[in-house]
Parts: sequence; structure tokens; C-alpha cells
Amino acid sequence: MKTFAPLAALALALAGCADVPRPDAERIQGHWIVVDFRSPNQTEDRGQRRKHALVSEETWSEQFQGETYEDFEYRIDPGPCPKHLDLIFTDASGRRLTVRAIYEIIDGNRMRVCFGSPPVVNGCAGPEYVESIRPLAFEPTAGPLVRYHRKTE
Repeated sequence: MKTFAPLAALALALAGCADVPRPDAERIQGHWIVVDFRSPNQTEDRGQRRKHALVSEETWSEQFQGETYEDFEYRIDPGPCPKHLDLIFTDASGRRLTVRAIYEIIDGNRMRVCFGSPPVVNGCAGPEYVESIRPLAFEPTAGPLVRYHRKTE
């Protein structure tokens, strides 16, 4: 006897009766609040708590110092495990730089992002531009591990 459960599930989904998961490109958008910030030396930076990230379809705006936000273009790739996030910005000299990261959205209202190494390091003759290295796990080794909660109205 053949089972028709897969066909029934598809029919329900097409009819709008079943929850169809939203893609990460939609789920990542919103107003996020930092609830935990772990620096690469494994210490908690309480000064970063309650900072905000505003993520729209095209821009990731992160609050770092005081009330100022820094804007980044961003790209996500939900295919790999862990999922990839790239934050792209233009520095004062006009050079486009990328910070590589990994991310995870948990139950739609929590997110964690582990940032990779910075694309600029201090050298003997001033700043040196290097390739940011993406972390392989949610451990703050080269960059911070940040946990966010979605702001609810």
C-alpha cells in the first residue's frame, strides 16, 4: 500500500495551511539587541550589551561606540554549516574590506554571530590589509562572539 503523506503535506503547504519556513534572507532582517559579547580573549565585554544592530534587506547597521552606528553591506550564505555572513565596508582610503563571520538564527528571535579576524592589522609601517579569516566554530578566537535577541515592540 502506498502512502500519500508527502503529497498531502505538499497540498497543505500550497493551500497555505502549513507553516513554510521563511528564508534566512528574511529572518535575519530586523532590530537586534546585543545580550552577550565575548571578545577573543574569552572575556565578556559588558560595555557592548544593549547595543543594537539594525538589519534591512541591504544594510547591516551595528552600534559600536556611544550612539553611533556603522553601516555595512552584507551577504549571507545559508548553505554551508555553519552558515556564512560577510560584512563589507569601505575604509577612509576608499578600500572595500570584508569581515567574514558565521551566523545562526535560533527560533527566529535569537541570533549568534562569530566574527572572523579583522581585515586590517597594525603593522610597523601603519595599517596592513589582510584577508579576514572566517571562523569554523562559534568560539571567539580571532573575533568576537555576539549573541543577539530580536527587539519586540
